[in-house]
Amino acid sequence: MAKRFAGIFITLLLTVLFFAGCKKFEKAGAVQAPGVAITFDDNYVDNWVEYLPLLDSAGVRATFYICRYNRLTADQKNKIRIIESHGHEIAYHSTNHYNMMDYVYKQKHSLDEYMKCEIEDGLKLMNRDGFYPTTFAYPAGAHNGIADKMLQRYFKSVRALNGTNDFTKSLASTEKNDVLYGLGIDKSSKRSDDVIMQVIKSAFENKDCAVFVAHNINAAIPLSVTRERLLKMFAYIKSLGMKYYTASEISN
Repeated sequence: MAKRFAGIFITLLLTVLFFAGCKKFEKAGAVQAPGVAITFDDNYVDNWVEYLPLLDSAGVRATFYICRYNRLTADQKNKIRIIESHGHEIAYHSTNHYNMMDYVYKQKHSLDEYMKCEIEDGLKLMNRDGFYPTTFAYPAGAHNGIADKMLQRYFKSVRALNGTNDFTKSLASTEKNDVLYGLGIDKSSKRSDDVIMQVIKSAFENKDCAVFVAHNINAAIPLSVTRERLLKMFAYIKSLGMKYYTASEISN
């Protein structure tokens, strides 16, 4: 009888240790519930601050990929701090907004030169002012696997653009998100509201996170998402009970 109980005890102990060990293999940063990541590119700081109340009203926590930080005024840098204080992520979009593929393969610079010019120099300026980006977006979405690997030394994830009709490419999975593919929602994208809502619905049904890309908000230029589109998106996301993620939260 004693041997039987000892055997049962050992079996239970091994079971507990097995499941405890499994927790170590959970991937940090993976999508835990269906959601949406709304991202904004470039340095339209004045525009973004103007529309913070719109984002706040829907509980949106967005990611702002900043480029040309070296050209911003002290007032604009302070506005970035205001954006960050509202719970948004301040991310990185290069120093001069050079197209990586053109800079390296057409202009014949090395990838090391790109890292120095477009990554390290701008990051130092942002770090000096108290900003520490952990995610990156390629200007114009131009990238390749070699650059992805090099940039992942600096960042948790890199974001390119989804220029295809395969919209599932813009759904960040529950597994590994080191390269994200954002789907454009600006007027320049020529995508309908119906397409955007279908991508959101797909993220909900598959328990993924839909990644979207915009630039300005409600500006009279093609690189801008309309206020009306954002309101439709916010209402639909709310009706489905989906979360808002920043890029760093879904990156690993």
